[in-house]
Amino acid sequence: MHSCFESKIMSSSRDEQGCFIILERTEFYPQGGGQPSDRGTLEVSGAKIAIQKVKSIEEKIRHYTDQDCSEWVGQIGKFELDPQTRFLHSKLHTSGHLIGHLVEQKFPQWRAMKGHHFPKECYVEFSSHNGLSSSPSVELLNQNILEVIESRAEIQTQNDQPIRMVRIGEFPFAACGGTHVKNTQELQGLFVSKIKVKNNSLKIYYGVSLDGT
Repeated sequence: MHSCFESKIMSSSRDEQGCFIILERTEFYPQGGGQPSDRGTLEVSGAKIAIQKVKSIEEKIRHYTDQDCSEWVGQIGKFELDPQTRFLHSKLHTSGHLIGHLVEQKFPQWRAMKGHHFPKECYVEFSSHNGLSSSPSVELLNQNILEVIESRAEIQTQNDQPIRMVRIGEFPFAACGGTHVKNTQELQGLFVSKIKVKNNSLKIYYGVSLDGT
């Protein structure tokens, strides 16, 4: 991923969420799969404009801006992704996958069904056909997480498949189009804060400390 790229502004419009532009090509990640979108800036004709969010709607990637950009349609703009936002979202998304793998490995009766990776509201939800299934404790899961972080396991991606595949260390490959860190060492500061079990549902809440400790 390059933090800067150039692209032609193909069109400009507005919907109920605000002004947006469509680009000839983009490296911004649109919101999806439980992960928030990238943010960044556009520089064109001496103006600098904020890209506030990005969404895929009707098979088009809409880049929402803080002002109308119709006067620059057809021009080449310089785009820059906010690297701190990209890294935080990648870290939270990869963390959700790791928690899913650890629970499925050590408590195979639980299967990960849903992940929500927005800052300060992250969780992974699991389901089981056995309402009496045992579940992990916060302490055990945090210890397991620390062990994987310290192993410095590589995050592998395969882009030559019909669906992009991602693998954390020796855990199984999983289909995922989101963004990820390169190594589990970059997950420093990941912690599970709460575990809730109700009927056949298990919900694990997590976050990352800002200083990585």
